[in-house]
Amino acid sequence: MKSKTLFRSAIIMVFLSVSLVSQETEVLTRARQLASSKEYTGVLQLLNSHSDVTLKSEKLLAIKTQALVKLNRFREALETAQKRVEVARRKSPWHCMAIVEIAIRLEDMDLAFRWFNRAVDRGFLNPGALDKETLSMLKTDNRYEKLMRKIKNNIGIGKPVKDFAFKLMDGRKFDIAGNRGKVILIDFWATWCPPCIKGIPFLKEIYSKYASHGFDIIAISLDSDQKAVTDYLKKERIKWPVRFSGEGWMDKTARLFKVNLIPSYWLIDRNGILRDFGYRLRDKKILRTSIEKLITKEDADHH
Repeated sequence: MKSKTLFRSAIIMVFLSVSLVSQETEVLTRARQLASSKEYTGVLQLLNSHSDVTLKSEKLLAIKTQALVKLNRFREALETAQKRVEVARRKSPWHCMAIVEIAIRLEDMDLAFRWFNRAVDRGFLNPGALDKETLSMLKTDNRYEKLMRKIKNNIGIGKPVKDFAFKLMDGRKFDIAGNRGKVILIDFWATWCPPCIKGIPFLKEIYSKYASHGFDIIAISLDSDQKAVTDYLKKERIKWPVRFSGEGWMDKTARLFKVNLIPSYWLIDRNGILRDFGYRLRDKKILRTSIEKLITKEDADHH
């Protein structure tokens, strides 16, 4: 009798879970439609009428936060953004940076820097994002430089790259420590990421040109659908090694490098030292120059 009761309870829990997901999808679709039409009051009315779903959904809380900010209701936006951090499965630094912006609008710099520090601890590695008008206010505070030093230290430019090893999609094993002697570009990417896909033709170009000079690309997919990756690699005839774990953003190597924005490029010299990193490497000219500099210098050193 007890086992039947437990079975019924399990069935009910599954039903409720599926029902909540379906309801969340429906509310999310409608909320996005209202937001795109700039009907922010309508967004709030919709989400408040489905508070049982909203309070458990990171996506719905994000939309609610944005609507409150648009309506200049910053205190409520702050509370909602903090709730979003609590319920979000992926501990993204960008969730924290959203709170930083709200705190700045509330003219509470102490709160802004508490959350900025938390964002850095979660892997905020993109100082260029601080050029945004609201966030640029951080640069006027004497606490800013200390956090910039912390970010640079977290990135590790000029230091040995973090050690990692895994099995590639073709079954081979890859060990970064065992690949000294090569200039390596680590590319965290996904088939669902438009900027990642947009950058592939250029990566193919530089790989074709420099592979014979000891240059290699290690692509780490943050996809969850293996077939999508396999089909894309076959279609594009990608020749460099690719890693797929199926864990998405929770991929162990992505977490090791605190990747929270893709494509994420990390350029390593032949001695295993991290030489360049980040958003700036999306610029083709900068990426090409950075690679050529390492290959040319190190080719000369070998002669």
